[in-house]
Amino acid sequence: MAIIGKIREKSGLVATFVGIGLLAFIIPFNDLMRQFDGQGNSGIGLFNDVEINATDWNYNNRFLVAQNNSRMNNINSGGNGSLSSEDEDQVKLNTWNQMISDTIYYEELSKIGLSVSADELNQGLLNGENPLPSSLKELFVKDGIYNKDSFNIWKTNRIINLPDNPDSKRDLKNNIEEPLKNERKINKYGSMLKYGVLNTIQEGRRAVGEENTTANIKYVFIDYEKIADSNIVIDNEAKKDFFNAHRLEKMWQQNQELRSYDYAVLAFNPSAEDIANYSKRMESLKEDFRTSKNDSLFVANYAETPIVIASPYGARPSGNYTNQPYKGGKFSSIIDQQISDSKKGDVIGPFSTGDKIQLVKVYDTGEEYQAKVRHILINSKDGDPSQVQNKKLADSILYAIRRDSSKFRSLVSKYSDDPGSVANGGVYAWFPKGQMVPEFENFSFNKRIGSSGVVKTNYGYHVIQVLGRRDGTFKKIAVVDETIQVSKATQNQFYDSVALAFYYKADSNDFQTAAEELGFQVKQSGYVPLIYPNRRSTGLYGPAELNRNLNIAKWAFNSELGEIMEPEYIANNQLVIAVLTEKISANDDRFNNLKSLMEPMVKNHLKAEFFIKNYSEQVSQSNNIDSIAKIIKSNVESKFVKYSDVNIGNNMQELAEPKVMAHIFKLENAKTSPIIEGKKGIYIVQISNINKSPTLNEEAVLEKTAEKQEEIRSQVNQNYYPALYNAYKVKDHRAKNMIMNN
Repeated sequence: MAIIGKIREKSGLVATFVGIGLLAFIIPFNDLMRQFDGQGNSGIGLFNDVEINATDWNYNNRFLVAQNNSRMNNINSGGNGSLSSEDEDQVKLNTWNQMISDTIYYEELSKIGLSVSADELNQGLLNGENPLPSSLKELFVKDGIYNKDSFNIWKTNRIINLPDNPDSKRDLKNNIEEPLKNERKINKYGSMLKYGVLNTIQEGRRAVGEENTTANIKYVFIDYEKIADSNIVIDNEAKKDFFNAHRLEKMWQQNQELRSYDYAVLAFNPSAEDIANYSKRMESLKEDFRTSKNDSLFVANYAETPIVIASPYGARPSGNYTNQPYKGGKFSSIIDQQISDSKKGDVIGPFSTGDKIQLVKVYDTGEEYQAKVRHILINSKDGDPSQVQNKKLADSILYAIRRDSSKFRSLVSKYSDDPGSVANGGVYAWFPKGQMVPEFENFSFNKRIGSSGVVKTNYGYHVIQVLGRRDGTFKKIAVVDETIQVSKATQNQFYDSVALAFYYKADSNDFQTAAEELGFQVKQSGYVPLIYPNRRSTGLYGPAELNRNLNIAKWAFNSELGEIMEPEYIANNQLVIAVLTEKISANDDRFNNLKSLMEPMVKNHLKAEFFIKNYSEQVSQSNNIDSIAKIIKSNVESKFVKYSDVNIGNNMQELAEPKVMAHIFKLENAKTSPIIEGKKGIYIVQISNINKSPTLNEEAVLEKTAEKQEEIRSQVNQNYYPALYNAYKVKDHRAKNMIMNN
C-alpha cells in the first residue's frame, strides 16, 4: 500500500500527467463510441458530418476534470488554486482538442487492431524508448536515484498482491495503466507511419545534383511599391478574374470565420519614482559589493542575470561575470570611460541602462599587448566560382589605398562585407592577441605600423592597414543588475491619463485620426481566425506582438464593425487599443469572403500587367541587362544561386521567389529572361554562367539520402495528425460560443 499512498500524495503530479502530458482518455477508451448518438440540444461541432453533442460526448465532464487538474497544478506551483478567465478559456480549448484527439485515435486504432501487450508495456516503460515521464518516475526515486526494485515491487503488487480494494485498483488502472497503454498505442501508430516512408538513392542523387547545379546571374528588380497605384484600377471584375485563376490553390480554401482589426500599441515606461526606488535598493548593495571577497558568488546571489547559462555545449559564463577582459560597448560611453579610469576594487553606479539598474565592479586588472587596424572584407568562400574575381577586387582596393590612403573610409562603405566595422570606417581598435582569427592577428601584430596588405581567412579576403600597437590595460568586471519593473501606480496613471484619453477620442472620432493626433502608429492585424484548426495544441492567430491575447480574440469575435476595444494590457509594459474593421463568415461564397484578402495580390498582379504591357517590347529588343536597367530605370544586381534554392535577394533581403528561380535555370548562357511577375516585384534576369557538376560523390549522395529520409519522416511525424483532423471533417462550432459566452 505504500506506493498507493505515495501516488495519492502526489495526486497533483499524476493529474497533470493524466490530464495534460498524455492523451489521458479521462473517459475510458472503450466507451468513446457512446458519444456518437448525436442526440440532445447542445451541439458544439461536427465530426464526420455527425453532430458533436456536449452531453453525449461528455465534454462538460472532461472540462471539469481538466479544470480541477489545472487548479491542482496552480496549488503545486505555489498558487491559491484559482484560475484567471484566460486560464479557464485555455482549459476549454485544451479540453476540445483532447476530446477530438481521443476520438480520432480511437477510430484509427480500431481500424487496424493495434494493441499493446502487458509485457511490452512493462518492458518499455522505464528502460525502453518511451520511459515514464518524470512526474511518475519520481515515485520510484530514492535519495535522488531511480530504484528499479521499487518499480518491480510495484509491478508485483499491481499484478498479484494488490489488496482487494476497488478504489485502489481503479486508480491504478485508470490513472496510470490505461493512459500509458493508450499513449504507447499512439506512439506505435505514429512510428508505423513515420518509418513506412522511404527515401531512395535516386532521390538522394537528384538532391545532390540540384545543390551542385549553380548559376551566376545578373538581374534587375522593380518593387511593386515603386509602381504608382494610379496606373491601375482594382474593380470587382479584376478581383473575379484573379480569383478564378487561383481558386484551386490551397491558400484560397477558406473555411472558417475571420476577423480583421486596426490596432495601436501604447508603450509606457517606469516613472522617475520607479527608477528611484530601484536605485535606492541597488545603492544599499554597493558597499557590500565593494568589500566582497567572492565577486562571482555575490553576482550569483544578487544579480538578476544568472552567473552561468546552460547551453548545448555545457555551462558557459554569463555577461555578468566572466574571465574575459571587458572591451566596452555593454554600457554607455560615459560608463565605459568610468570603467576605463577605475582601479581594481572600484564599484560604479548604480546607473540605468535600458530597462535595468546596475552596479559594476572592476574585480581585476592587468597588462596586455594591443593592436589597432582598419580593414575591408570581401566575402569569399572556398569553392565559390567568384573567388578569383574577389581576390582581384581585394588587390585593386589595396592598390587604391596605397596610392591614396585617404580613400580608405569611402572604400569601406562601398565594398566591405563586415557590418561590425563599416560604421567606424573599418576600424578595430585596441584588441589583444587571441581575439581575431590567426591570419588576421599575425598581420596585425607582426607587420610594421602603417603597412597594408591582403590576407585570406575563412571569411574571405581582408584588405588590412595597421594603425598602431601599444601596451594596454585590461579590466575584468562583475555586474549586479535588476530589471526595473513598472509599478502598479505608474500603470494606473498611464491607463487613466493616456489610454483612456485615446479610447474616448477614437470612439468619438476616426480611429486613424485619433491615433495620429496623439502620436500613435496604427497597424493592421491581417485576417485572424479564432483558433488553429489543424493542430493538436491550440493557439490563437493574430499579430505576434499582441501575444495572441485571448481577450483580444474574444473582443474581435464578439463585436460589431467599427467597435472600439477598451485598453487591454499585453506584455512588456504595453497596452493595445483596436477597432474592428472587417468580418468574414465561413460559407460557400468564397469569392465575397475573400475579396478583401485578395486585394493586395490583385494590386500587385495588375501592376505587373501594366509594367509588362508598357515595357515588354523594349525589353525584348535588348539582350543586355545593363541596357534593360537603363530602360526601366533600375540597378543591376549580381548573385550566385543554386538550383535547390528558391530565394533571390534584393535590397539586402532574401525573398522566396520560386517563379523567378524557375526561369533562371531554363535560360541559356548570356540570354535574358522576359519580364517575370514575382511576389514582391518585377524581375528580369540574365545568365552569366550555369555550372553543373559532371560527377556526383557517392558518399555525399548517401549522406543526402539519409538526410532527406529524416526530413521526410519528421514531416510525417508533424503532419499526420493535422491530416487526420481534416479527414474526419472536424468543425469547431463551440470555439466561437466559448469565446463569446465565456
